[in-house]
Amino acid sequence: MNQKLIKTIELENKLTLNLYDESVRMIGDRWIVTLVARIKVAVDKALTPENRSSLPSKDEIAKMLGKEVVFEQKRNRIFVDKLDKTNVLQELSDTFIENTLPYLSHADFPQRFLAKKIKEEKDKQLYKR
Repeated sequence: MNQKLIKTIELENKLTLNLYDESVRMIGDRWIVTLVARIKVAVDKALTPENRSSLPSKDEIAKMLGKEVVFEQKRNRIFVDKLDKTNVLQELSDTFIENTLPYLSHADFPQRFLAKKIKEEKDKQLYKR
């Protein structure tokens, strides 16, 4: 997989959003244009005294999920002409930023994302049993 960092945005909640171009050539001059948005959320920084009561301890979370949890979303368009690739990638990036940045920048995002990942992991473990 070939990925190229195209933009880095420092969010108001002290997290860093990285946008990557992971586009791949299909056939001839046609592309699958893929934008990947990724944020690394450190467990110890996501936990604050206000939200620790509703979540497991930092050590339990680290054991369950690791010391860092990654938020990732992809947007893509298929069968894009080579001449349109740059414009389509820019459109995907602009739309993602316009629609998602307020949510990702919110002060509660790290804690809510961490709580979601904990629930998913617990559900996964329950399913395995």
